Amino acid sequence: MPHTPTRSSASLRRLTPGPGSGPAVLCFPHAGGCASFFRSWPSLLPAARVDAVQYPGREDRVAEDHPGSLLDLAASVAEEILGTGERYSVLFGHSMGAYVAFEVAHRLEQAGAPVPALVISSAAAPAERPAVPFEDTADVLAYLEQYEPVSPEIRAEPDLLEMILDYIKGDLRLVARYTEHSDKRLTARVTAVAGEQDVPGIREHVTRWSRHTAGDFTSLTVPGGHFYLREEPPVELLRAALDRTRREAP
Repeated sequence: MPHTPTRSSASLRRLTPGPGSGPAVLCFPHAGGCASFFRSWPSLLPAARVDAVQYPGREDRVAEDHPGSLLDLAASVAEEILGTGERYSVLFGHSMGAYVAFEVAHRLEQAGAPVPALVISSAAAPAERPAVPFEDTADVLAYLEQYEPVSPEIRAEPDLLEMILDYIKGDLRLVARYTEHSDKRLTARVTAVAGEQDVPGIREHVTRWSRHTAGDFTSLTVPGGHFYLREEPPVELLRAALDRTRREAP
């Protein structure tokens, strides 16, 4: 049975039971996603500790307001990591989470606490990302249809649909207005992965992430669509990243 996430700061959730040991992975969910999206991952990565970021406006932070910008969100997460003294071997960001993870990695590097590896999942390089609607409900629902349609059960519950769309729209607004990326490069190793059935605007532009690192860059295509990781989490990729970090540690 998956472990109930425990809170170590406003944003950071410990998914691995107990204190955990070995290298650590920090996971950033997609727009509308929650830390619990990754709750099964500790059993898939028993040699590592798995944490996840909980964005404001959902689950145990449902009463909190959305951040003003994606940079504000990344800054708060980076400050919490630095404040708690956590050290992560890999940051993993899926879809919107890729942009948040990239900005967190950049801030940690600027603070003298660089993360060795960043894994980008299902996200076009920032300058090439497809247009993102965030105001009109019909436009947002049509946009979501490309990636993961809202279920008929949720659509049948207007109050629930409105609540869910409220924080999805807030997340999409963060992505749509994210422009502060053009001159940012990391020293971290970056791996960018996309599903072979993902939308062309993402699948064809993951390789452009190479512009954002001075370290090694790898681009991978895997079976599946935008949410390929529901059926096949990228466990081997993460194990390889963790093993390399362990070998290279002083």
